[in-house]
Amino acid sequence: MSTATFTPTERDADVMDADAPRGWTVIPRDPDPGMDYLASEDGSRGFTAASIRATRIPPNVLFEAVGSSDEPGMYNLDQFAMGWRREIEYHGDRREISEVQKRVIGGSEARGYSYVETAGKNGYMYYEVWLVGRHDGLWRITLTSAPGQTSLPDGLADEFLDSITWTTPATAPTASASSS
Repeated sequence: MSTATFTPTERDADVMDADAPRGWTVIPRDPDPGMDYLASEDGSRGFTAASIRATRIPPNVLFEAVGSSDEPGMYNLDQFAMGWRREIEYHGDRREISEVQKRVIGGSEARGYSYVETAGKNGYMYYEVWLVGRHDGLWRITLTSAPGQTSLPDGLADEFLDSITWTTPATAPTASASSS
């Protein structure tokens, strides 16, 4: 069994894009700067319906959180997934915690786990969390069921995760560029 390592080197994030499920609403990023991608079944920002959320943890935050590994700037994706899963297990209001089969998302190694939250204000909710190690940091992609549900809509995880792409944002022209 091989371990997945990643070495984040870019301070600026790539832009994540994906095909939201038919009928879902992709919520613009601007008002919520901590969220790099948000789509929900009912168009809301909250947890009132099934939703998909993605956030990026930049390299400097990773370093401050865990320090560097044996090789400076290199991180082990399996260790991150294990640590976050342990954190989930620590809370008594979560059950059916399990690892999800390893996969590649948007060309990068990913590790996932799932659980059912039992004490949230919306009742039972299923969570599937994916960690993706990339050159621009660690991405966390969270898929949630609708309140009261203990699974995702059929095919949601694979269809959405298979559609993810990342692109480098276009750079703005520099002030030294000449105009004629």
